[in-house]
Amino acid sequence: MKQAWLLQPFSHALLATALCAFSLGLLLLPQVRLQRPLAQGVISLHLAADGGLRLWNQPIAAAELRRLLAAPALRSRANRLRIVPDPDTPWGDVRRLLSQLDSLPLHLEIQLPAPTPKAG
Repeated sequence: MKQAWLLQPFSHALLATALCAFSLGLLLLPQVRLQRPLAQGVISLHLAADGGLRLWNQPIAAAELRRLLAAPALRSRANRLRIVPDPDTPWGDVRRLLSQLDSLPLHLEIQLPAPTPKAG
């Protein structure tokens, strides 16, 4: 009976710790999920409909992209460059980017965008 007074604060502390761990998991899980392709050697390059490029969710110029992808750390044969065009990107822009990146020693992939549903 003397230890019963300790049970309630201990259970509150355990509940608070569990809620903190759950909240931290909710924050970190999407980030880990987005970083998984890079851990598998896939470098995702997003091509916007206006021709803009994003690498690791940062805008990047085409000239800077070639310099960055030519870095020795990224030239491993295990790495692959995945082009992810927006659904509204003209196919000519995708082909032009592919022809520019064809000389790099990386394997190239294209992730076709999911079709956007038409309203109406």
